[in-house]
Amino acid sequence: MWKLLPAAGPAGGEPYRLLTGVEYVVGRKNCAILIENDQSISRNHAVLTANFSVTNLSQTDEIPVLTLKDNSKYGTFVNEEKMQNGFSRTLKSGDGITFGVFGSKFRIEYEPLVACSSCLDVSGKTALNQAILQLGGFTVNNWTEECTHLVMVSVKVTIKTICALICGRPIVKPEYFTEFLKAVESKKQPPQIESFYPPLDEPSIGSKNVDLSGRQERKQIFKGKTFIFLNAKQHKKLSSAVVFGGGEARLITEENEEEHNFFLAPGTCVVDTGITNSQTLIPDCQKKWIQSIMDMLQRQGLRPIPEAEIGLAVIFMTTKNYCDPQGHPSTGLKTTTPGPSLSQGVSVDEKLMPSAPVNTTTYVADTESEQADTWDLSERPKEIKVSKMEQKFRMLSQDAPTVKESCKTSSNNNSMVSNTLAKMRIPNYQLSPTKLPSINKSKDRASKQQQTNSIRNYFQPSTKKREREKKKKKKKKK
Repeated sequence: MWKLLPAAGPAGGEPYRLLTGVEYVVGRKNCAILIENDQSISRNHAVLTANFSVTNLSQTDEIPVLTLKDNSKYGTFVNEEKMQNGFSRTLKSGDGITFGVFGSKFRIEYEPLVACSSCLDVSGKTALNQAILQLGGFTVNNWTEECTHLVMVSVKVTIKTICALICGRPIVKPEYFTEFLKAVESKKQPPQIESFYPPLDEPSIGSKNVDLSGRQERKQIFKGKTFIFLNAKQHKKLSSAVVFGGGEARLITEENEEEHNFFLAPGTCVVDTGITNSQTLIPDCQKKWIQSIMDMLQRQGLRPIPEAEIGLAVIFMTTKNYCDPQGHPSTGLKTTTPGPSLSQGVSVDEKLMPSAPVNTTTYVADTESEQADTWDLSERPKEIKVSKMEQKFRMLSQDAPTVKESCKTSSNNNSMVSNTLAKMRIPNYQLSPTKLPSINKSKDRASKQQQTNSIRNYFQPSTKKREREKKKKKKKKK
């Protein structure tokens, strides 16, 4: 965004922010940039205009072109050089401008504005693009060090979120830029950015003791650590966050395999590829090689680092509980019931990877088109998860003796119901057996059927008794 800053002379006061596509007249009366108490300033002294020379707002190296046209009687000077009356000149950031001859001095500066959006729907992106365009900034889909803001309706843990936290960039709601635009148009002070921080939307983390402001501790959070990736897609997804945090990211494959001591070196973190996850598409031959490395780590008393811990280390600003191969896995998360990924409430235009009922992993886009890149922070290494439904059935099996008598039938029914409900994606609060009358009815029908069968068997005529009676009758006839 272009700004005209008063430097000296009668032209004191606040800086003027220049929107694109707007002509700003500099003069002494009834104009956008008013310079009073300077008799050398003409009514229509000069005109400043900022315009984009390209239509693609993702080309951050192409800032808006700012031109200055002189219409004055006593002259306009750029870096002490007088402009030719009636002609325009392109300005650069840092140029000094003097209007008239009585020292009304200004300085031109361009303030970078690169907004990266995450988890916005189509209408949200459109409104954001329009506001950023008028402010003279850019909108991008992929996070880079040039980004100045991350824009989200609510904070979900994505790769972009982690990178923004490491780089110390603010995370704001889309409304921040529309209000900023209104403030510039009405010549008011910009809105307080703190008023537009989005809420944290990760139930497993909660909002207590989570500081999402720019903190210096995050900029070197991974200093001295080397993260080893055994999968190319995972390396592409996470390496930027590691590098931004001062760490080193390396991709090791079976073709360029290192010695075993390389994986065991201090500060080395082997990132878990999640080969046990059915959603991870890894060839069988590569799985065997990865499993051999996992076994080697286990023999040495080390553990692989789940990718979620990279995000958690950044959020909580510590690698003592996270990303420590020698330590015990620690999540610092609230207990949550199994279900879809934590951050699946994303817009329909952002492509989600296929999701499993419990563990979901999505990947950053390979191209400019944005994809949801949310993490499933609910993964807990080596922890058995029991659904609410299973817990309820276990409690019932302890309290009700009738259930114990038919444990095999009950367990089969439970597993069938659990699988069916998982496929139907019924919310967890509906998984109480008391709200499943069909199950109880089937149990009642089964018990009644058993009683009926036993009664029928008890009164069934005996074939042996009939044979004895027939023999007695034959003897009497003889």
